[in-house]
Amino acid sequence: MSFWISCVLTGISICLCLYLFLSPASNRTIVPQAYRKNRVLVLLWPWIYALGHAVLPFMSWKYRARLWSLLRSAGFDRMAQIDHVAGIQSLAACALGASGVILQMPQLIANPFTVMATALFMTLVGFFLPLLWLRDRAARRKHKILRELPFLLDMTTLCVEAGQNLQGALYCTANLCSPGILRDELSYCLGEIRTGKPRIEALRAMAERTGIEEVMLWVASIAQAESMGMALGPLLRSQSDQRRQERFNRAEKLALEAPVKMLMPLVFCIFPCTFIVLAFPIAMKILQSGV
Repeated sequence: MSFWISCVLTGISICLCLYLFLSPASNRTIVPQAYRKNRVLVLLWPWIYALGHAVLPFMSWKYRARLWSLLRSAGFDRMAQIDHVAGIQSLAACALGASGVILQMPQLIANPFTVMATALFMTLVGFFLPLLWLRDRAARRKHKILRELPFLLDMTTLCVEAGQNLQGALYCTANLCSPGILRDELSYCLGEIRTGKPRIEALRAMAERTGIEEVMLWVASIAQAESMGMALGPLLRSQSDQRRQERFNRAEKLALEAPVKMLMPLVFCIFPCTFIVLAFPIAMKILQSGV
């Protein structure tokens, strides 16, 4: 009797799991425009949407603030939402956890604790993998902005020294700079100014979106100069010279770090191959001579 009860309960569990797995596919959820270029996200969007809305109430406000700050640093604050990232995290965690159990299915009866520990580890990896990708993208985005900042400051300084006001100089800079992240942020900032947002508030919002301390200092110096009636030309020139010197110092630091970073592959990859090439003829001669 217990055998048939266990079979019925197993069948109910399997049907319930299939229903929970296939039910998001029946919901007609509209994929946001920003995700339609990625076919994988388009196919998985019903599950991402369902899991995101299910997990969001259990997220603390502190974690939401950290996640929003990470989205803003990565440049996704205007296209992604917190529940989207939560849904991707949950889906990746479930997929890797289930994969860990399925791959170790033959060992499930013999070593259940090992299988569960491995599946739990893979679940945690799947949960934190999107966050690591966002942090890597934020770091690369910061590096690109720091590379573009000196030229943008030079263009703004030249326009101001040529006799234009600050807003006209920013418009010229946005039109003349090469395409990049900072130019896109400046164009978005100018669009906010055209819609009626105060100029200093729009610039501060741009600095917060970038998350770069140098951009925040630049905006703070502009706000201070406008509030005190100072001339913008010398102030922008000093900012431009300082940012260019910082860029040169960063390049010099990376150049000095290159020999240290090359030491590990040199010792473990290049030197053994060199010793093998040099020692092989000697070893063959010793073996042929019968010594």
